[in-house]
Amino acid sequence: MRKYAATLLLLFIVSACAQLGLEAPQTPAQKVAAGYATAEAINRSTTALLNGKKISSADAQHVLDSTRSARKGLDIAKTLDPKAADAKIQAQQAVLKALQDYLTSKGG
Repeated sequence: MRKYAATLLLLFIVSACAQLGLEAPQTPAQKVAAGYATAEAINRSTTALLNGKKISSADAQHVLDSTRSARKGLDIAKTLDPKAADAKIQAQQAVLKALQDYLTSKGG
Protein backbone atom coordinates (compact mmCIF):
# COMPACT_ATOMS: atom_id res chain seq x y z
CA MET A 1 0.00 0.00 0.00
CA ARG A 2 2.81 2.41 0.87
CA LYS A 3 4.32 1.79 -2.55
CA TYR A 4 1.33 3.52 -4.03
CA ALA A 5 1.31 6.44 -1.58
CA ALA A 6 3.83 8.51 -3.55
CA THR A 7 2.01 7.80 -6.80
CA LEU A 8 -1.31 8.76 -5.24
CA LEU A 9 0.27 11.91 -3.84
CA LEU A 10 1.62 12.81 -7.27
CA LEU A 11 -1.79 12.21 -8.84
CA PHE A 12 -3.38 14.34 -6.15
CA ILE A 13 -0.92 17.15 -6.79
CA VAL A 14 -1.43 16.98 -10.56
CA SER A 15 -5.19 16.94 -10.02
CA ALA A 16 -5.00 19.86 -7.61
CA CYS A 17 -2.85 21.78 -10.09
CA ALA A 18 -5.41 21.15 -12.81
CA GLN A 19 -8.22 22.35 -10.55
CA LEU A 20 -6.26 25.51 -9.79
CA GLY A 21 -5.62 26.05 -13.47
CA LEU A 22 -1.96 25.05 -13.18
CA GLU A 23 -0.49 22.62 -15.66
CA ALA A 24 1.75 19.67 -14.85
CA PRO A 25 5.33 20.12 -16.06
CA GLN A 26 5.48 19.60 -19.82
CA THR A 27 8.77 20.97 -21.11
CA PRO A 28 12.19 19.65 -20.12
CA ALA A 29 12.87 22.90 -18.24
CA GLN A 30 9.63 22.54 -16.27
CA LYS A 31 10.40 18.90 -15.51
CA VAL A 32 13.90 19.82 -14.32
CA ALA A 33 12.42 22.47 -12.02
CA ALA A 34 9.94 19.94 -10.65
CA GLY A 35 12.80 17.50 -10.10
CA TYR A 36 14.73 20.10 -8.11
CA ALA A 37 11.65 20.76 -5.98
CA THR A 38 11.19 17.04 -5.38
CA ALA A 39 14.83 16.66 -4.35
CA GLU A 40 14.46 19.55 -1.91
CA ALA A 41 11.32 18.00 -0.41
CA ILE A 42 13.15 14.68 -0.03
CA ASN A 43 16.01 16.42 1.76
CA ARG A 44 13.57 18.11 4.17
CA SER A 45 11.81 14.80 4.85
CA THR A 46 15.15 13.11 5.41
CA THR A 47 16.15 15.73 7.97
CA ALA A 48 12.82 15.38 9.77
CA LEU A 49 13.09 11.58 9.86
CA LEU A 50 16.67 11.77 11.11
CA ASN A 51 15.71 14.25 13.83
CA GLY A 52 12.79 11.99 14.76
CA LYS A 53 15.21 9.04 14.97
CA LYS A 54 13.26 7.10 12.35
CA ILE A 55 16.34 6.67 10.13
CA SER A 56 20.01 6.37 10.92
CA SER A 57 22.67 8.94 10.13
CA ALA A 58 24.08 6.56 7.52
CA ASP A 59 20.67 6.22 5.85
CA ALA A 60 20.19 9.98 5.88
CA GLN A 61 23.61 10.51 4.34
CA HIS A 62 22.86 7.97 1.63
CA VAL A 63 19.58 9.72 0.78
CA LEU A 64 21.26 13.13 0.69
CA ASP A 65 24.08 11.81 -1.50
CA SER A 66 21.50 10.27 -3.83
CA THR A 67 19.54 13.51 -4.14
CA ARG A 68 22.78 15.35 -4.93
CA SER A 69 23.47 12.83 -7.66
CA ALA A 70 19.94 13.23 -9.04
CA ARG A 71 20.35 17.02 -9.04
CA LYS A 72 23.60 16.65 -10.99
CA GLY A 73 21.72 14.48 -13.49
CA LEU A 74 19.07 17.19 -13.79
CA ASP A 75 21.83 19.75 -14.34
CA ILE A 76 23.14 17.62 -17.20
CA ALA A 77 19.64 17.28 -18.66
CA LYS A 78 19.49 21.06 -19.06
CA THR A 79 22.39 20.88 -21.54
CA LEU A 80 20.91 18.15 -23.74
CA ASP A 81 18.56 18.19 -26.72
CA PRO A 82 14.89 17.66 -25.74
CA LYS A 83 14.74 13.92 -26.47
CA ALA A 84 17.96 13.13 -24.59
CA ALA A 85 16.94 15.51 -21.80
CA ASP A 86 13.65 13.67 -21.38
CA ALA A 87 15.45 10.34 -21.02
CA LYS A 88 17.88 11.81 -18.47
CA ILE A 89 15.05 13.44 -16.54
CA GLN A 90 13.09 10.18 -16.44
CA ALA A 91 16.13 8.39 -15.02
CA GLN A 92 16.52 11.02 -12.30
CA GLN A 93 12.79 10.91 -11.54
CA ALA A 94 13.10 7.16 -11.01
CA VAL A 95 15.88 7.73 -8.46
CA LEU A 96 13.85 10.39 -6.68
CA LYS A 97 10.77 8.14 -6.68
CA ALA A 98 12.77 5.33 -5.09
CA LEU A 99 14.01 7.72 -2.40
CA GLN A 100 10.45 8.94 -1.77
CA ASP A 101 9.25 5.35 -1.45
CA TYR A 102 12.01 4.58 1.03
CA LEU A 103 11.22 7.63 3.15
CA THR A 104 7.50 6.81 3.04
CA SER A 105 8.29 3.34 4.34
CA LYS A 106 10.07 4.96 7.28
CA GLY A 107 7.15 7.20 8.13
CA GLY A 108 8.00 10.24 6.02
